[in-house]
Amino acid sequence: MDANEHGEIPVEPAFDFLRTLSREETNLKNIRKAIRAIERYAENEAVSNIYKIQQEMLKIEKILKQTQLTDFVEEDVGQRIQPVKSEMPEWEEQAKKSFGKRLEDALKQADFELSGHYPLLKVMFYTLEVKLETNSVVIWYGPEQERLDACKLIPETAAKKLGASHKKIVNRDLNDEVFLLNLFEAYKTAAHHTNKKIGDSIPVSDILLEYALLVQSRKFRTNPVKSSYKEYGRVFFSYDLYRLTERTIENHELSLVTATRAYTRRRAGFLWVPSNEKGDGTYISHIRFREV
Repeated sequence: MDANEHGEIPVEPAFDFLRTLSREETNLKNIRKAIRAIERYAENEAVSNIYKIQQEMLKIEKILKQTQLTDFVEEDVGQRIQPVKSEMPEWEEQAKKSFGKRLEDALKQADFELSGHYPLLKVMFYTLEVKLETNSVVIWYGPEQERLDACKLIPETAAKKLGASHKKIVNRDLNDEVFLLNLFEAYKTAAHHTNKKIGDSIPVSDILLEYALLVQSRKFRTNPVKSSYKEYGRVFFSYDLYRLTERTIENHELSLVTATRAYTRRRAGFLWVPSNEKGDGTYISHIRFREV
């Protein structure tokens, strides 16, 4: 085969045609496979298989955008999956009700009460974000503030993971006097580092950092490695501030400063603290100790 004036060998039209046929053959095969899967899922507990049906439909839509045989196959494909599409809204609603009822029953066994509406369900000061489109549940502390865990859309699993997270947070001992003493020390250290004086408002993130270092063991201070570190993050700090009953130490009173809108733009600028076990809470941006 002779090269053209640019030294390039022209591609045989027949070769392009065969390659196109091969590609379209694969597309049609995958569409046929997806349709059969949809029909199989729809016939066998469609509500339970709604996520799988959605995934197969997405596959078909993606192929139809790529294929050059769209006009030839799109109408027929549409006719095959239209009955399933028309049922999807009702199946989604049934899936939500089914999940909600099973989740409520599973939570009751752990003395939790479920409330809220899809996609955000509430349990105490936790939020369960239900994602039918990804067949998953995300468990949050507060109103989607701190991500605690995630799992597949299985009510019993979600309830179990929520219970485990809850125990990890609340089953820690808290001595008000010791907590306040460490918090006051963390406050003074953060104030010193930022050239502030006692009585000034200090960013909550600065104080959390100093507090987390203060509560570490001697072993960690001697050799600060991950295996010796005692976990203490935003969730623990938030919950401890909520359950703290004593507010005064060394003639200074603890004050939590409510965050203005300017401080809620970045996660580091604020901390959500619950006000009660119903899920109400306050966003704080600073902490200060005022002399009394």
